[in-house]
Amino acid sequence: MKLKIEKALSIHHIRVVKRFSNLENVKISDIERFLAAYVSMPTARKIIHQLDDLDIITFDQSGADKRVKIVRFLITDLEEFM
Repeated sequence: MKLKIEKALSIHHIRVVKRFSNLENVKISDIERFLAAYVSMPTARKIIHQLDDLDIITFDQSGADKRVKIVRFLITDLEEFM
């Protein structure tokens, strides 16, 4: 698992984890807007789904609005993978 994460990580993955891992109630749209400053929107969505595939984040439905997905970080520190 560690080797899989090491090979797949880019600067954008690290930016997302460092920026949002210590916050609560982070929405997917928040991460998309943050990444849009660096990459295109389809690439931002791809990065989010890569984080999900690597089991760094998971998605939960919001209690207030079922259309909104809340991001929960399973790994908050990527220093060991760099």
